[in-house]
Amino acid sequence: MKICCILCDRYFTPDKMQIKKLRKHPHRIILCPECHERIAERVRKRKKLQSLKRHPEG
Repeated sequence: MKICCILCDRYFTPDKMQIKKLRKHPHRIILCPECHERIAERVRKRKKLQSLKRHPEG
């Protein structure tokens, strides 16, 4: 099974969990591992900055 990433338009083979989710919910959006990691890294950075703004040290 080949899936097309909606962000970069590259085809990739999903892992077993992604295939299972696709079969149960075919309308879901799936990202390739590279795009998923890139977005996850940005979210982690944003959350880290938000936590520093709420709890300034010093």
